[in-house]
Amino acid sequence: MMRSSDTDTIVAIATAPGEGAIGIVRLSGPQAIFLSDQCYRGRIRLQDATPRTLSYGHFISSGQDLDEVLASVMYAPNSYTGEDTVEFNCHGGPFLLRRVVESLVILGARVALPGEFTKRAFLNGKLDLSQAQAVADMIAAPSELSLQSAYFQLRGGLKKRFNTMSESLLQVAMLLEAGLDFSEDVQIDIDRVRISLQHTLSEIELLVSSYHQGKLIREGVLVALVGKPNVGKSSLMNRLLEEDRAIVTDIPGTTRDTIEEAIDLEGIRATLVDTAGIRETTDPVEREGARRSRQFIERADLVLFIVDGSLPPSPDDEVLLTRSDLSAGFLVLNKSDLNIHSDWNTFLSAKRIVISALDGSGIPNLRQCIRERLIGQTVLSTEIITQERQMLALKQGQDGLLHALESLELGNPGELIAMDVRIALDALSDIIGETTADDVLDQIFSTFCIGK
Repeated sequence: MMRSSDTDTIVAIATAPGEGAIGIVRLSGPQAIFLSDQCYRGRIRLQDATPRTLSYGHFISSGQDLDEVLASVMYAPNSYTGEDTVEFNCHGGPFLLRRVVESLVILGARVALPGEFTKRAFLNGKLDLSQAQAVADMIAAPSELSLQSAYFQLRGGLKKRFNTMSESLLQVAMLLEAGLDFSEDVQIDIDRVRISLQHTLSEIELLVSSYHQGKLIREGVLVALVGKPNVGKSSLMNRLLEEDRAIVTDIPGTTRDTIEEAIDLEGIRATLVDTAGIRETTDPVEREGARRSRQFIERADLVLFIVDGSLPPSPDDEVLLTRSDLSAGFLVLNKSDLNIHSDWNTFLSAKRIVISALDGSGIPNLRQCIRERLIGQTVLSTEIITQERQMLALKQGQDGLLHALESLELGNPGELIAMDVRIALDALSDIIGETTADDVLDQIFSTFCIGK
C-alpha cells in the first residue's frame, strides 16, 4: 500500500560518496520533471526532451550557473522506479553534488531515505521483493559467484520458480476447496494432490538446503591460518595473496597479532587471517596473541592447521591438534620441498594437504580443497537462497506442506489440508512481497544505500 510519503518527489546522490569524475543526482516522483526544469537551462526544456536521451545544459542555483550537466528524463512507468524520473550527470565533487541536492530540496523535493528508489520500484510493480533485495546484493557483491547469483535473482530467475510453485499449490488448494463446496459432484484425485505436494516440497527443501552455500557466497568466508610459530603461516598467506603482506623471518613468533586480508578464492570472497603462533610461552604479548588465535579457530568457517611437515610433530603441534576439532579444517603439511617426515602418518584421520609455501607446490590443490569444503564439489547453481528472510519463509512453507501431506495420509478433511497448503502459499507470497507487512518492508529497504 502506498503511503502519503511514498508520493513525494524524492532526490538523492546516486553515485558513491567521495570525489569522482562524474556524480549523478536522481529525482523521482510526480514533480520530478517540473522541479528539474526550474533549475535547468538548455536548448530545450526537460519536459520537451526526448525520453531516455541526454540533454546538455547548465544547472542553476540561486540564479547562477552552478555546473555544466547532462540531464536525462524518464516518464512513468518506463523508469527504474515506475515514476517520472530525472537524472543529472554532474561533475563529481561532493560539495557540488550536495549543492545540487539542496537546490532541488528548496524547490520542493524531499531527500530520499535509504533504498527509497528501489522501494518505489517494488511498490510500483517494477520489481518483486526478491528482485529488490538482489539489487542490494549486486551492489555489495564481494565475488564473481555472489554477483552471478544476485544478477540471476534480479532478472527474476527465482521469482519464476516461486510463481511456478505457487501456481501448483493454488491449484491443489482450489481442488480441495472445491471438494468442500461441491462434495457430491467433485471427486478429489488424492494421488494427484499427493504428487503435487511432494514435488513442491522437494523444490522447497532443495532451496532451503542451498542457503548455507548462498550465505557463504553472499557474505564471504573466514579462513584462519593457525599453528605454532615458524611453520610458514605468513609465507602461506603471502603465497595465497600473491604479495608480501605478512612479515616473514626465521625468528619464531614474528606475528604477534592477527593479520586479515581478503582474496577471491575460485569465485568466493575469503578473508584470510594469519594468526599468532600458538605455543606454550611466558611472554605476555605472545600469550595474548595465542588467545586471539584460539578465538579465530572458534569463529572461522574453515581452519588451516599448518605444521612444518619436514620435522616430526613437536609437543606444541600435538597439543594444538589433539585439542582442536580437525574436522573443522585441513591439516596442512608445509615445507614439502624439504620432504615430509614419516611421523605425520599418525594423523591419518585428518584431511591432509601437502604444500610448499616456498615454491608454490600444492597451492592450487589447497585452493580447490578449500572451495570444495565450503560449497561442495558440484557446479554451483545460481538458483540458491542468499537471504535469511527467504530461507525462514521457505521453512514455514516446508512445515505447511509436511502437515498437509500428513493430514492427507491420515484421511483428514480437505479443509484442514487446504489450510496447510494456504500456509505454504502465504510463505511464498511473502518472499516476493505480495503479503509482506509495511514494517518489514521498511526494515529491508533501510539496509540499502541512499540513492538506490
